[in-house]
Amino acid sequence: MAIISPERLSEKYADWAELDSLSLAHQDNIKLVLMKSAYIVDKPVGFFDHQTMIDEKFLTHFMGEQKVKKKSENHFQINVPGEGAHEYEMRSYFDSDDISTLPNSRVIRAVTQAKKLDVISGSASSIIFKELTNYSRYSKGGIQVSSFVPLKENKTLVLSYSINAVRKPFAIRKVIQANFGREIEAQKNLIESFK
Repeated sequence: MAIISPERLSEKYADWAELDSLSLAHQDNIKLVLMKSAYIVDKPVGFFDHQTMIDEKFLTHFMGEQKVKKKSENHFQINVPGEGAHEYEMRSYFDSDDISTLPNSRVIRAVTQAKKLDVISGSASSIIFKELTNYSRYSKGGIQVSSFVPLKENKTLVLSYSINAVRKPFAIRKVIQANFGREIEAQKNLIESFK
């Protein structure tokens, strides 16, 4: 994990800069939070198909306490309850050899770049690209690209890269790092518990 000023994205993390389909590095009063995660789930790689990734039932389960409302096929309103209640919008796109819902050249370039960031990503069966926008608090936006790599019949490696434009007052390393660890563990458990 790295927390950097927007100018440093193209200077120090040029490989990541192509992921920025939303031009997050051009936002004012932010810090960019770059995160990479990898975990193995007990699900076959075929579970991570286009229909599952836009299924409101799966997303509601996967997002835990967050409320998910489908606005269109790839567009969702997310409401986060509790003490730090806020909302944002998520657009989710799918890419595999069989089907692609990537909407434009910026997203296509970002997915292509994600495959180059790690040699393992090149063997992914599918990729999900998410754009997070219109935050009511904390952030100005984010992107996440996740690659799903088959390991065994019922084991899949989930490799994710994300860039988040966090408003400066909330770019606190200790808090972000603690939340990131809990979020990864929760994601793994929620995927595995979905029936």
